[in-house]
Amino acid sequence: MSKSSEGFTWTPTQGYKFGLRTQAVVPSTPESDLSSEYDIIVIGAGYAGLAAARDLAFAGKKVLLIEARDRIGGRAFSAETDDGNILEIGGGWVHWLQPHVFSELTKYGLHDFVETKSMPEGCEVFSKPSRETPAAAQSSTDAEKFFGEMEALMTEFYNIDGRGGRTVVPFPFNTTKSMASNPEYGNIDDLSIKSRVEQLTQLTDEQRHALMEHAASFFGIPPDRVAFTEVLRTFALCNFSSSMIEEATMKWKIAKGTTALALAILEDFKGDRIFSAPVRSISQGEGSYPVTVTLESGKQLRSRFTISTIPWNVLPSIQFQPALSPTLQDALAKGTIAARTDKLLVATAAELPNGFNISCEGGDMPFASGFADGKHGKDTLFTLLTHPNINLDKSDENLRLVESLHPDGLKVTSAWAHLWSKDRFAGGVMPIRQAGFLKKYYHEVRKPHGRVYFCGSDFANGWRGFMSGAFEDAYRVTREVLNSDA
Repeated sequence: MSKSSEGFTWTPTQGYKFGLRTQAVVPSTPESDLSSEYDIIVIGAGYAGLAAARDLAFAGKKVLLIEARDRIGGRAFSAETDDGNILEIGGGWVHWLQPHVFSELTKYGLHDFVETKSMPEGCEVFSKPSRETPAAAQSSTDAEKFFGEMEALMTEFYNIDGRGGRTVVPFPFNTTKSMASNPEYGNIDDLSIKSRVEQLTQLTDEQRHALMEHAASFFGIPPDRVAFTEVLRTFALCNFSSSMIEEATMKWKIAKGTTALALAILEDFKGDRIFSAPVRSISQGEGSYPVTVTLESGKQLRSRFTISTIPWNVLPSIQFQPALSPTLQDALAKGTIAARTDKLLVATAAELPNGFNISCEGGDMPFASGFADGKHGKDTLFTLLTHPNINLDKSDENLRLVESLHPDGLKVTSAWAHLWSKDRFAGGVMPIRQAGFLKKYYHEVRKPHGRVYFCGSDFANGWRGFMSGAFEDAYRVTREVLNSDA
């Protein structure tokens, strides 16, 4: 099996080995078979790019797929260990409440799933906020009480309209229609998580602090930097049910791995493809093929239309001629903040039949939280969410801290990660919209830039930042391009 240059494996005895085995590494079209001119160039072989390229080729268009990485899948790919276990290195959880990805899974017969139980009944629950303090056990009863109290606080948080937010986001997959349905939507979007919590004057200071931290924890960003509507939209997507949020976002993984889905789509794509080919610039001129895509290698390719699925956080690094609109440039510079929480997967020989859940917030630990995530062969697999800028790919000390997360110790056998926070082709996990984004930028960022269309999970209305959002937006932009080319 091929090996991507991305990610690393770490063991206590051998240290770091860089690169991960994955079926996501596939060959490019031979240079001699490439054309210099295409109907449509699709930049990015993540799920939006794969789906758009597939569907445009189905429609009879001559399509070239260009990818900066050495693999398909974008910010969601699965690696395989020597013993055949599958690891989700990026995004991995799916649910039938995420309709667009579930439709694709059904299309390709990927019906089997692996369940994540981050806090099963009777789960062992711990906290360890600092390196120097030992992990402290919490009773499952206390944990259940805390989450019950937090759910009640979140219910008040969402209830900005007296209807649990239902009149604010009546159409979570159609932001334009929601805004038209409720003229106050734009004003509500002016609120950050912090300013919304401050409106709840009936709460104690302690409750407000806990609520702010909890509401922002999904993004790993300070509560004054996240729009209240970012949280409310997720709540709406989960049928306005707090209990469904974890179910819909962190419960089911594809048994064969996310890469199985990406490969199935690629198999259906009838066009050319180039990998390890970062784009430097996109320019537009005259003629039958007016869009020129220039690679960092200097190679130029031309098309009648181009779809960019380059992640939002990376777009400012691309040269556009003519320049992007001032509003779009402002949105890229000021409208969002990059989520930079990384994910570390750890195999341990510890037997934890009742599950395991830990919080490490509030101190100097490199980890934010973690939980037992099923079996990895004979071992137990942990998923740990980590803070950025902690040199997880260079610090044995930080990785060995995993052993201290349980009072009895955890014998680590292996660890794996790819640091999206350092990834030049991702710029973090996803962009999080700040307060006021909708009124200032929403309509502008979804417009084409001449013959260049922006597409991807970062632009989706619904499950933005998820694979389902990638498919949702691919369907939209594919339709728009075909209509323009009619």
